[in-house]
Amino acid sequence: MNFIEELYYGNINPNEKRYYGHTDYAKAMRKFCNNENELNKMLKGKPLHLLNDLINASDEVIAITSIENFKIGFRLGVQMICDSLICDDSIFKDL
Repeated sequence: MNFIEELYYGNINPNEKRYYGHTDYAKAMRKFCNNENELNKMLKGKPLHLLNDLINASDEVIAITSIENFKIGFRLGVQMICDSLICDDSIFKDL
C-alpha cells in the first residue's frame, strides 16, 4: 500500500505520539491532572459542572486549533513543493 492508502485505512495516525516522563510537557500534564483531580474532589454540583464544561471547551478549542494549524502547515508544505518543481527562474541550469 502507498502512503495515502495507509492513511485512508487508519494505519497512520499522526496524532498518536508517546512522550517522555521527564519533559516539560509531561510535567505540565501531571500538574494539570493533579489540579483537576483536586478540584473534582473539592467541588460539587454547579461549580463542578462548570469546571468540566470549561475543560471540555478548552479541549475543543485546542483540537480545532490543532487541526487548523495542521492544515496550514500541510498547505505550506505543498506550496513549497509546487514552487520548487514549477519555478525555474534560476540563472543557472543543470549540466
